[in-house]
Amino acid sequence: MSIPPEISKPVIIVPCAIIEKDGQLFAAQRNTNMSLPLKWEFPGGKVDEGENEIEALHREIMEELSVEIEIGARLAPAFKEDTHRIICLVPYICHFISSPIILTEHLQYKWIRLDDVYSLDWAAADLDVISTYFNYLESRKLRRNKCKITA
Repeated sequence: MSIPPEISKPVIIVPCAIIEKDGQLFAAQRNTNMSLPLKWEFPGGKVDEGENEIEALHREIMEELSVEIEIGARLAPAFKEDTHRIICLVPYICHFISSPIILTEHLQYKWIRLDDVYSLDWAAADLDVISTYFNYLESRKLRRNKCKITA
């Protein structure tokens, strides 16, 4: 989805981490003091002045979860508009490279199997990210199958 040129609202770039482990995804539940209280999300946060998306994502994950991540593929962004801004949620495929997880902002976290992912009450923009992620997985599967056929 592209942003129409006539939109004059500020666009906030928010990289988020789709953290994979053993066929499961990491989901974090927003606390009651945050906007969208108790909704589930992929952790991340907005890009600060002077940062790029990768730097912001590393910083946000360290601030929110107290861990380091390895950042992989960048997926297509999801856009959500509210009354005064447009959020551009930019998903990255990630893996933890340190532990333990210590939550500093979220209420709880879960590792969720792919076939159970829609059982959580996700924030709307994160639902779009999930759809993008499943498309990414399908395209990876198709590429692997094509390689097998041509080999």
